[in-house]
Amino acid sequence: MHSSIQAAAGMNEGESATPDVVSKVLVYENDKTAVNLLKEFFDQNHLIGYRVNKDKVIRILNSSVDLGAVFIAEKDARGNSNIELALEIHKARPELPIFLRREGTNVLDDYPEELQKIFAGAYMRHDVARLKELVDMFLFTRHYPTEFVSAMKEMSLAVFNSIFKNAVVVMDPPYIVKDKIIYGELFSLMPLESPWCRGYMMLQTEESNILDVIKAKKTSLNPVEANFRHVNAVLGELSNMIWGRFKTEYGHNDNTVKHRVEVPIIINHARKYISFGSDDPQLCFKYSLFVTGTKVIPIEIYQKFVFSLDWAPEKYSEGQKKVDALVSNGELELF
Repeated sequence: MHSSIQAAAGMNEGESATPDVVSKVLVYENDKTAVNLLKEFFDQNHLIGYRVNKDKVIRILNSSVDLGAVFIAEKDARGNSNIELALEIHKARPELPIFLRREGTNVLDDYPEELQKIFAGAYMRHDVARLKELVDMFLFTRHYPTEFVSAMKEMSLAVFNSIFKNAVVVMDPPYIVKDKIIYGELFSLMPLESPWCRGYMMLQTEESNILDVIKAKKTSLNPVEANFRHVNAVLGELSNMIWGRFKTEYGHNDNTVKHRVEVPIIINHARKYISFGSDDPQLCFKYSLFVTGTKVIPIEIYQKFVFSLDWAPEKYSEGQKKVDALVSNGELELF
């Protein structure tokens, strides 16, 4: 995480014993009382907050930091308006909801209509109910069943550990992202499909980092001949193996092709931007690979799930209940 960002919540990355999905949010707030209230609210609502200085806000937004939302006060510590800064934030990341803290009102009716559009909503310092309403409305609009999140974590970790030999793989708590940025210059895109979901899995990373791991003899590839094609092979193998486990676990969608909906995927390499035609929040895992006994720096790989074509978690839950019932009555036995 960038050194100019300070954790505002009481949870550290990597300290999650449960598969609860969190969301990382950016906070520009100078009022101490408001900061303390936000900390408490974040702890109770699965949010990890990062405070940032005013002169660093845009630089952070132009980096590869995945975020779910931005919390900003209407005025700074000197009483100057932060609206111009909010406009810059919206221009840099228009997909991110911006929550504006105001004094005396939680509406935006007194602002021009065009200015109102850049904010997801407004709240007052002590109005926790309003803040909860905004977060639920714009961040946690999609439910990812706990069992599914746990299963994807276990599947993916098993694959990572099988491909990267003698490397320590650490996973951050799973989190929700609303933006559409791409981390690194290399990513794979794999369709995922089951009777209750349809979308894509992305793996994103830096080419040079994976190349270092290959040269450090931590994969099955020849380290002497390592080049960008070998990096592609590693990313392809990761994607294929995770896809295979997903298919084995959840089956395949047998719906007829003629009834399917397709949307274009838009990729802008220059701006590290990808869109799947949906504003639904994405489920994200961040993996850090520590290659012991070498000078290789920790490797970061981001995994994102984008179920933009079909998502019916109630069907997933029904299937899990049926399996649990079969285990309870003795027809199935946990391996």
